[in-house]
Amino acid sequence: MLQLIVYPSLTYYSREELLKWYHSGRDRIFIFAVILAPGHLITSTLQLIDRQNTYTIVSILIILFMWIQHIIVIEPKHGKIIAGLDSSESIKKFISKQNLIRIILLSFLLGWTIYNTVKSTNMWLVNK
Repeated sequence: MLQLIVYPSLTYYSREELLKWYHSGRDRIFIFAVILAPGHLITSTLQLIDRQNTYTIVSILIILFMWIQHIIVIEPKHGKIIAGLDSSESIKKFISKQNLIRIILLSFLLGWTIYNTVKSTNMWLVNK
């Protein structure tokens, strides 16, 4: 929801609406992120411990990249908006572009996961 709906819509908010959303809506989303994001990392780490193959190694590297990208690159921009220091179009576009990278990476992982699942189960590939 964050990557597909919330972040892309930030560019359509006025400065006042954006500040209002950051002070109300962002806190509610933070609760889900605190629960889901570590779960994502833990699951990937357990998969990597269980089996070291191209899929699990690439998966954990992409997830770590997205964490680092968020903490080092995106979060400081959010901080500027929250502090009221800047809510310019350039920051909103920057966050949207960084989000697009995350969408592409997550879509790639989802596709690869579906492919691996179908391949390993033979459930959908049986010809009768």
